[in-house]
Amino acid sequence: MRKSTGMLMALLLTVPVWGASTAKKTPAEGTTAAVTSADDPPPEHPVTAEQVYEILSLTHTDVVRRQMLDDMLPYLKRMMPYLPADVMGDLQQSLGAVDYQGAMVQAFQQHLSTEDAAQMIAFYRSPAGRHMTAVMPQILEAGEQAGGTLGQQIMFQVIQRHKDEIDAAAASYRQQHPVAAPQP
Repeated sequence: MRKSTGMLMALLLTVPVWGASTAKKTPAEGTTAAVTSADDPPPEHPVTAEQVYEILSLTHTDVVRRQMLDDMLPYLKRMMPYLPADVMGDLQQSLGAVDYQGAMVQAFQQHLSTEDAAQMIAFYRSPAGRHMTAVMPQILEAGEQAGGTLGQQIMFQVIQRHKDEIDAAAASYRQQHPVAAPQP
């Protein structure tokens, strides 16, 4: 399964939710203030199911979910080639029948108000919002590649800084866990 597809799904679902749920209007000022508490109470007027469905549609989340499922099944078949065809068929049918949107509605309603959703919908309908959803796969792919490169560089640097310590630990481990000779 491609990581970028999963990352796209996560980003398309979490960025709008995060952006809308971390900014709350203070009653006295009418301005926004960051809220970082994870135990924030649900909004007084939670997002409606229709608003959630529209957000999911505007962000192409259902298409991405379908792509993830389509990518997952061949991956699973490669990992478990012995899986009988009827099991794969049942898995595909069962995964296709799950009410993901219903689960998303519940999750959205715990964090977003109807007002938040109206603003998000307006954004995703705007030229900027449509452009963002169009270019997000390329942005995520570039970010994934850059992050992978940076991660490899940092890992190499840390390993080089601790080379002597790592070599000593490896030697000690090999002494404590000798490889058994193959049996004739």
